[in-house]
Amino acid sequence: MQTNNPIRVPRGIQSVHAQGGADIKALIEGTAAAFAEFKEKHNADMDSLRGAVDEHSVALASHQMHGGVSGANAREEQLPIYAARGLRAAQISAHYTQRAKAAGEDASINMADFLRGVAGMKCSDAVKASLAVGTDSAGGYAVPSIVMPKILDAMVDQSALLTAGAGILPVTDGAKSVTVAGIDTLPSPAWRNELGAVAESEPTFRGVVATPRSLACIVRISRELLADADDVSRAVTQAISQAFALEFDRVGLVGSGVAPQPLGLYGMEAVTKIEQAGAKFAYSDMLAAYQTQLEHKAPAPTAAIMAPRTLVGLAGLVDTTGQPLNAPPLLAGVRQLSTNGVPVNLGDGNAKSLVFVGNFSTVQYALRETLNIGLLREAYAKTGEIGFLCHARVDVIANYPQAITVIEAVAS
Repeated sequence: MQTNNPIRVPRGIQSVHAQGGADIKALIEGTAAAFAEFKEKHNADMDSLRGAVDEHSVALASHQMHGGVSGANAREEQLPIYAARGLRAAQISAHYTQRAKAAGEDASINMADFLRGVAGMKCSDAVKASLAVGTDSAGGYAVPSIVMPKILDAMVDQSALLTAGAGILPVTDGAKSVTVAGIDTLPSPAWRNELGAVAESEPTFRGVVATPRSLACIVRISRELLADADDVSRAVTQAISQAFALEFDRVGLVGSGVAPQPLGLYGMEAVTKIEQAGAKFAYSDMLAAYQTQLEHKAPAPTAAIMAPRTLVGLAGLVDTTGQPLNAPPLLAGVRQLSTNGVPVNLGDGNAKSLVFVGNFSTVQYALRETLNIGLLREAYAKTGEIGFLCHARVDVIANYPQAITVIEAVAS
C-alpha cells in the first residue's frame, strides 16, 4: 500500500562514545614525531623524485615541440645536415639545466637573488655558494647556469638572427677560441672510365676560427628597488637580454671585423651581394635573392631580415586597385623579420639599407658558457644606485656563407 508519508531515516552522527585509557596528548606528539622522522628519512628520495619530474617535463616539452624527438639533441636532430651546431629553442634550457644540476645549483635562484648577492645584500646560502665558485680574476661573478636560460630565451625572442635559426655554440670557459669546419665549395664529381683518372676540384672545406670578443653594458638600479621590488628579476633580465640581442643582431649582420668587433655576414667575402632592382624594395627582389642562392647550390632561404622601415614598406605595397600585395607562393616559407641592427644610413645620401635573405641555421654565435656580472658600487654611490657591469664574450661564424644573400641599396 502506498502512503504519502515516506519513512524518515535519521541521518548524520547520532551519538559519540569515547572510551578513555590513552593519553591523547602523548598520542598526538608521537604521531607528529613519527611523521617528522619519516619526512627526514625520505627527503632525499623526494628530491630525486622532483628532479626526475623536472627532467620528464623537459623531455615531454621537447617531444611535443619536435615531433617525437626528445632530449638535448631534439632541436639539432630536426635540423638539416647543413645546419650549424648550436643551442636552439628547447636545447638552451636543457643544456644549462644539466650544467646547473652537475654543479649542484639551487633551482630556486633567480636573477634578483644573484644581483643582491653580488651587491653584498642579504641573500641565501645557495647564492653565496654560487658566488664563491663563480668569481673571476677581475672581481666579477659568473651568472649561475640555472639563471642563464631566462636571459638567452629572452634574447632569442628579441634577436632576428636567433629567431631566424642561428645557433648559440657554447665555448668552454677556459678556451680562448674554437675552430669549426666551414664549406667553401662543393666537390665536382665526374664520370670516369675503368682505370681512368679521377677529376680534381677546388678545396671543399676551410677551418673557421672563432675568437669570442668582449661585449659589455652597465645596468644601474637603486638599492631600494633591488631590495624591495618583487619583479626585479623580470625587469633586469629584459633589460640585459634586449640590449645584448640588438647588438648581437647588429654585429652578426654588419660587424666591421675591426678589433674588438667581430666580422658580420655583410663583410664576409663568400656571402653573395646583389642590388635592389626597382625604385622600392619589393617581393621581386626577394625572389632574385632566392634564385641567387639556388644557383650557388646553397639551401633555399628560410628568412629575410631587414630594417623595420623596410618590413613596413613591403607590407604596405598595393596593386593597381589599392589592395595589399600578397607574397608569391615561393616565398611562403620565408619568414620576414626586422631588427634595428640593420643600418638605414648607407649609400649616396645616407638613406639606403640592406636586406639579408638566407638559411640562417648555417650561422653560429660562439659564446663563452656564461655571462659575467661585476659590481660598480662606488661609481653611482652619490645617487644611491648600484651599477652592474654585464659582460659577455662572443664571435660570429658562417659555416656555409653561400646560404646567405645580401640585397644592397635598399630604398624605402
